[in-house]
Amino acid sequence: MEEDLELRALKLRKFMELAALRSQAKAAGSEKNAEKPLSFEEALKIVRENLVERGDEVLDAALEQYPEQAKKIVMILAEKIIKGEIGQKIRGSALMSLFDYLGMPVKLRSRILYYKKGEYKSIEELLRS
Repeated sequence: MEEDLELRALKLRKFMELAALRSQAKAAGSEKNAEKPLSFEEALKIVRENLVERGDEVLDAALEQYPEQAKKIVMILAEKIIKGEIGQKIRGSALMSLFDYLGMPVKLRSRILYYKKGEYKSIEELLRS
């Protein structure tokens, strides 16, 4: 019976030591992250690596139309990607929805082409003739 109590006490002590080590490691990790903030170029590179399906096109249009706000959003997205809070690739439609939700509708340049006699022509050319 005494051995059971000693064994439990020993396990509890080891568990407490492990918990203390884990909390120290987290604190050290957060201090390292706090010491070196990302530059915009680094953040932009991280975000671009995680964009798919015309995401880069949406991001370029957003940076052109809303430069200051889009830079802040890129910084936040990069931090979340680094922390692992965003685990999936970001689709262009999701990025566009994010900007819309934040009150910044991103306008993409679009063209309608038609194919006639082996060549592509724009609707503008069709209406002229």
